[in-house]
Amino acid sequence: MRKSASHAGTTITVGDLISELCGWPDHASVTFRCPLQNQAMRFSRIEGRSKVSIEIELDPASENAPAVAA
Repeated sequence: MRKSASHAGTTITVGDLISELCGWPDHASVTFRCPLQNQAMRFSRIEGRSKVSIEIELDPASENAPAVAA
């Protein structure tokens, strides 16, 4: 399994994302968080913006509930 990789900018390719996740078992949980705001994030949706662009939306998680695993 690879350690956390750093990607410049605000986008990565699907291939980059798959490469980062491929070493983890299918049952591993994923937690989303914003370290700059020290806040858990909740997966909301994935939307195809075009044939070559995908948007993954995250929302702030409720302070009383743990972040939803995706």
